[in-house]
Amino acid sequence: MKKIGLIFALLMLCGGLTACAKKINGKKAYKVNITSTSKINGKRSELIEIKGTTSAPDGYEVVAVKNDGKDDSVCNNRNMKKYVQVKKGKFIGYIDPLQYNSNIKKGTTLKYHFAAVKDVKKLSSKDKKAIKEKFEPNSIKLSFNPVTEFVQSNVQKVLGSGAIVSKKSKTVFAITPKKDSNFENDVSESMYGDKSKWSKITNKINNLSSQLKTPAGRIALVLINPENHKKFLLVSIGGKAKVDSISSGTVNSNTSNASNMKSSAASTNASNDDSDGDDFELGVILGWLLAYDDEYGDDSDLIQTPTRITVIMTATPIMTQMITAMTVPMIMMIAQAMISLKAALPHPLLNQIQMKMTVLHTKHATIGDNGSIEHN
Repeated sequence: MKKIGLIFALLMLCGGLTACAKKINGKKAYKVNITSTSKINGKRSELIEIKGTTSAPDGYEVVAVKNDGKDDSVCNNRNMKKYVQVKKGKFIGYIDPLQYNSNIKKGTTLKYHFAAVKDVKKLSSKDKKAIKEKFEPNSIKLSFNPVTEFVQSNVQKVLGSGAIVSKKSKTVFAITPKKDSNFENDVSESMYGDKSKWSKITNKINNLSSQLKTPAGRIALVLINPENHKKFLLVSIGGKAKVDSISSGTVNSNTSNASNMKSSAASTNASNDDSDGDDFELGVILGWLLAYDDEYGDDSDLIQTPTRITVIMTATPIMTQMITAMTVPMIMMIAQAMISLKAALPHPLLNQIQMKMTVLHTKHATIGDNGSIEHN
């Protein structure tokens, strides 16, 4: 009778501690209960912060196994270097959702089989598959876009909530001043003669482009004209202004047209020849990024797909040699220019040129056969 009571007590104890260890090919693995998930700022993208409990001993590490039998790291801090460990039956860990899918988007449901084990690095593929079979899955619905919101949160820390960030490609992000915001007012006053404010804005954006990096590496920050969203005022790459439309005089606006200005501090000496800035041409900006990578080196965490280009020329041999000698950024810009020019201005010489880019795939973007840019 005492033996039966002892067995019952042990069973109750086991149940009270969430779950007793399960044997995974001779290794102990404990059930993990996820109590909450939230978004938190990481080093190169937004992360998922996970809080949970387990009956595993102190020092055990948490593993997250996907349905394909592979695992995503659950780390102990936002540097994403070491696995999180259990302490007094609890843990707070971080998962990079880009591990799950490098193109993951808001609304995606991530499914993981969580467990606590002695050493995650010593788990074999067979062990991970066993964890998937023996532990129930947990579903986490992603409530944010990891890269875009990472860039936006860092940009808004510096420029304020009126700086709205949109992703144009993996490495090009546009900053559009929000209507009636303080940031829009500062940009507008800069457009109409306030050089001091423009200097502060450019310095801040240059500092951001110098410091901000995503898993795809360095990025281009493009400040959009608040009065004409097809034009940009500034392109900053690697801490330097590649194009500054206001300082160069491309924007030369009349204060009487300043429909979005709150302040009367604008210069009254502005020219009557209005210009809204430079056209937003994504292909050109991507070309600048690629050229920057060629000069200063790639700074991405991603395994890149090799670039493959097929260019067919039926014009003169000299033109063919010129194309062969071009770099990838030059070919990207020339191809788009040819396609646009041929469509806009038919000409016997242009009609002789048959230019086809079957694949131009880099970390920045993919250009299709018709010259259109697919946002990676």
